[in-house]
Amino acid sequence: MLIPGLDFAVVLRYSATQSRKNAFLVSLGITAGLYVWGFAAVLGIAAILQASAEAFNVLRIVGALYLFWMGSRFIVASLKKNTDVIEVSLDPKQRPFMRGFLSNLLNPKPAVFYMSIFPQFIPADSNHALVGTILVTIHATETMLFFTAMILFIGTLKPFFSNPKVVRYLERMSGFAIVGFGAKLLMEGTVQ
Repeated sequence: MLIPGLDFAVVLRYSATQSRKNAFLVSLGITAGLYVWGFAAVLGIAAILQASAEAFNVLRIVGALYLFWMGSRFIVASLKKNTDVIEVSLDPKQRPFMRGFLSNLLNPKPAVFYMSIFPQFIPADSNHALVGTILVTIHATETMLFFTAMILFIGTLKPFFSNPKVVRYLERMSGFAIVGFGAKLLMEGTVQ
């Protein structure tokens, strides 16, 4: 689950272009999303999504639309001329925790992991809620440790990332990558 994807791109973008606090908040939002997916799997909701092609496709399309919206916002922010401050696109109404949370909930990678792989690790004769919670906590802890290391490392490069041209480039590239994730999600087609 530590293979770079949408969540990685979002944390990288926040780490490079915004405050460390916002980078941690977006990471915590992503981690909270893991708990939602984990509890959904434990409660069997993930199995319902997996069994219902229509429900999964609705989630897939909503996720793709969210990615298009988020990526286009990054691209638009990169086109603005006033990028003297690192936190160029931080709109007062923007909430990094919620952005990370939605990014994870609408990301197909954790959905697939928790629907297909996660249940295999819960023994049939165990307390599913307890074992599921422990497993999600392990996964969430690994994710936060990885993101923390990334945030701290990127923080050492802040002087480089404070250059307005670099900020605009990162905003634009992050935006295109996220729009690309959305396009890939839409092109994957429907679940049969």
